[in-house]
Amino acid sequence: MTQPSIPDLIARLVAMNGGSAQQAAVRLGTTAASLSRWKTGKARPRPQLLERLRTLVDGSGDLIDMAEKPKSDGRLERLEEAVSGTIHALREEFHRTASVSSRQEVLDLVAALFFAHVTSIDAGARGIGEHLRTAGKTDAATLNAFMSDALSNYLPQRNGEGDQGGRLALERFFSPFSETDEWFAGQLLRLFERDAHAFRVLHEVGRDDLINEVFSRFMSTSFVDEKEMGQYLTPPEITRFMVEAGFHALTPEARSRLLNPDLSDDVGVILDPSCGVGSFLAETTRFAHGLMRDRFETAAVNKWLQRFVEQHVVGIDKSDRMLRLAMINLGLFGAKAANLKLANALAKRGAESEFSKSLEGKVELILTNPPFGASFSGDDLKGFAMGNDRARADSEVLFLERYIDWLAPGGIVASVVPDSILVNRNAFADLRSWLYDRCSVDAVFSLPPVTFGATGTQTKTSVLILRKDRRSVVNGVTYFGEAREVGFDVVTRSGQRRRIRTERSDLPTLLTEYKDRNKTKMGRCKPLDEAADRWDATFHIGLPDNISALVDHPATEFIKVSDVAVLVDDRTDPRRQGWTDFEYVEISDVDTRIGVVGSKRVAAAEAPSRARKLIREGDVLVSTVRPERGSIGVTPARLDRAICSTGFAVLRCKGIHPLALVWLLKTNLVRHQVIRNNIGIAYPAISESACLDLVLPIARNDLPAFSASAEKLWKAQEQFEAAQRAFLDEVNGLDCAATGAAPELRQVPNLVEGCEPSAITNVA
Repeated sequence: MTQPSIPDLIARLVAMNGGSAQQAAVRLGTTAASLSRWKTGKARPRPQLLERLRTLVDGSGDLIDMAEKPKSDGRLERLEEAVSGTIHALREEFHRTASVSSRQEVLDLVAALFFAHVTSIDAGARGIGEHLRTAGKTDAATLNAFMSDALSNYLPQRNGEGDQGGRLALERFFSPFSETDEWFAGQLLRLFERDAHAFRVLHEVGRDDLINEVFSRFMSTSFVDEKEMGQYLTPPEITRFMVEAGFHALTPEARSRLLNPDLSDDVGVILDPSCGVGSFLAETTRFAHGLMRDRFETAAVNKWLQRFVEQHVVGIDKSDRMLRLAMINLGLFGAKAANLKLANALAKRGAESEFSKSLEGKVELILTNPPFGASFSGDDLKGFAMGNDRARADSEVLFLERYIDWLAPGGIVASVVPDSILVNRNAFADLRSWLYDRCSVDAVFSLPPVTFGATGTQTKTSVLILRKDRRSVVNGVTYFGEAREVGFDVVTRSGQRRRIRTERSDLPTLLTEYKDRNKTKMGRCKPLDEAADRWDATFHIGLPDNISALVDHPATEFIKVSDVAVLVDDRTDPRRQGWTDFEYVEISDVDTRIGVVGSKRVAAAEAPSRARKLIREGDVLVSTVRPERGSIGVTPARLDRAICSTGFAVLRCKGIHPLALVWLLKTNLVRHQVIRNNIGIAYPAISESACLDLVLPIARNDLPAFSASAEKLWKAQEQFEAAQRAFLDEVNGLDCAATGAAPELRQVPNLVEGCEPSAITNVA
């Protein structure tokens, strides 16, 4: 069938847009005047615009729109897969035949080659491929010449390093191939030639941002075993979510300033002060570029893009290598300069601090994932409010303080934070108080442990969104959301951790609720009081409605643990008591099936550091580490004055049988409360004092009868154990008589280990 003519396509496009040539032109990414010239035959659209015109009119939809749902367009999905396949094939070829071998060298060279290839195509050439071969010239020499030319022409001229802010030396991006690399150079030409069509088509239909996205995703997932400078690169799913949430949090005036084709010098900047490979900066540029492309003509958008990247996107990192990769990442947008600075963003003194000081009060939006766990002390703490009267402070604490310094009034910070920032006490509580005095907490999104699982950590993290203005809380409430699924799982294959993309993600729903706080199902909007001990979403989302009705507004007949028990903390050190050995109770010694505590005999000289709590008969031991497992038991008479781990809260009962309290603490009502009160970034735990506030599913008037039932069960268990012990004595006697062995030991069941026998000293 004959394809429609260009005039016919334009007429149909105008009709699809309500007869408005201006609206049709904006949709296509051109001007109404250009449409008129094309319709009369006085000119023809460029190939990429013609492709998009045909797609808009005859295709199943706009490629730009389809990119948001790649599975809806097989062609676009195949193109993306081809680009991704080229990158990964390059990496594999490096490992097979190149003279470089380390992961860092491989990633650096792949990045340089990819950048040179894409920017060459953007400039109208054909990129890397077999077409570059010329008679009398080796493949290595051919590739060296191409790389030198591409990097010289297309790398941003400024990256903020050094006194002059000049460009990093080209040899730091690419080391020329030698004669011994001839075979490898030939393979590279072949690999790029294989999928060159995909690169060119994506460029022609205006999807350079998709190429950049594939590259960013590749870099984010290539740092599995490279925790350089304590950084864990943020997964692209989280990066995209944070960028969109951050832009939404901006005031309409701030968004308007940033998304204005005529960007002025006084517009604030978007900053990542620990930018790594530039994932947040690149994603911000892609997202903002998409918004601009939907609103303005192509020429205006291109002008905006150059200025946006060159002047209003700022990154700082103290790793030379990370900065080089960030420079390539931003360079893929075609910018002639990149506002990147090689420095320690936390420096407050000396020449290294000058750049970060120049940003104070000028930043509209901070999007970042700071290094966790690095410790600062001494002079490094001078000038920090969180350093006053402290010997040390963690990097994430200091970064949060600096964010507020950098923000302009009303500015937004969206940061990944370890949950210790939100729930822990001491310095972390002081930080929350300091932040509360200067900011409103706009939102807190809890992330699952799998988020950074590919890097080998299960650290519990959240996304914290702050606004530098105490008076501008949206409707006086904070949005709390909890993501249980984020679009990928992490599996281990052949000893390597890999991210597997899935269709399951709570992030889109959370983002929708955050934007429209009147329709919340997964999350919850509530005021965050100044006296709030915790800021984490898990706690503030709260409990199911039926549980919340009992716990947050308990009826008068329900009691708390504090009504029937006290918290005791009698301490001793077995190594200093002159004991030879002692009975030690740790969490694995609690039989969760019957609520009874066991023990093991430990030499005093080998006492674990956690063996410190002195317990008495009838004490109820509650595991405070992963308490949702229900490791709760009663101390039997034989363990009176034994030692238990500090991982237990020790409750001494008053007016209730200990076994009754054990089983009440195992109920679903209590379990929901325990999960809500969990704290900790590696292992969920509950504070000992929180145990006293747990509401029990029983009224005071019902206690006597329930305790009597528990007493009967306790006596029955004792009778069972006595009968079992006597029976095993008989078995032991028969065995000794048959073998002639002396009956020095007898076997008693170890209830904790599934009734496997264990030997203990015979007692009368």
